[in-house]
Amino acid sequence: MNPFTPLWYVLILLFILFGMAIHSWLRDKDRDFQRKVLTGLAIGLWVLSTTFTFDRIHDPRFDFQLTQNLPLHFCSLVTIMLMPAFILPEHNRWTRWYRAILFYPGLAAAFLAVAAPAVEYLDQPLFAMNTLFYFVHLGNVVLCALLASLGFYHPTIRDIFRSLIGFFVIAVAIFPLTLLIRAFIDGQANYFFEFDPAGSAIFDMLWAVIPIPLLYQVPLLVLIIPVLLLEYGIYRLAKKYHVGFHRRAGYLAR
Repeated sequence: MNPFTPLWYVLILLFILFGMAIHSWLRDKDRDFQRKVLTGLAIGLWVLSTTFTFDRIHDPRFDFQLTQNLPLHFCSLVTIMLMPAFILPEHNRWTRWYRAILFYPGLAAAFLAVAAPAVEYLDQPLFAMNTLFYFVHLGNVVLCALLASLGFYHPTIRDIFRSLIGFFVIAVAIFPLTLLIRAFIDGQANYFFEFDPAGSAIFDMLWAVIPIPLLYQVPLLVLIIPVLLLEYGIYRLAKKYHVGFHRRAGYLAR
């Protein structure tokens, strides 16, 4: 499995269709039923993520250390954050901020991980445990999108900047935890890639300009804005099409 190959595009298409099928199935169901199904999917996604992590740790072909792969990477945190995301109160500024972090940087990070995975996830067969990496991240994309499509969260442009503040707060909170792990447990721990670009092209570029842990990632908060605006634009187009479709259907049904 490699990005931007026919097989990769087929997998992306399958997850898009899966997300559309879940949306179509749930959109007319009552809220409690929606919450149960989506929370169940989120828990299942976390089980897949945990299964994949421990399989890699015990596979002698990979140098996959538990201390370097605790659920402190952003995409792992997103998978965990999705479990309560559908049952938290909907009309609350803090839970709105919580869901904005998932919909904007959470969704973007998950898709970018699939579009530019680390070297160890390349050139692997489809029917292998390695494929769970793609399943988990694309599952994050689908569930983050369903937050908005089913009305648990209503994105705004202002929320883009709020979500980036939230992301940065999380990154700053992870920094001292990583320092402690590096000092006392594993000197190679690198959560959020705050100490080392780890081969990421964009992080390598930023590190070359600002070779300071954590601070070198600050420009990313600006560079990612066009991607988040694209997310918002897709949401608005989908919503406009959805409303227009149902209006036409109602008119024809008269």
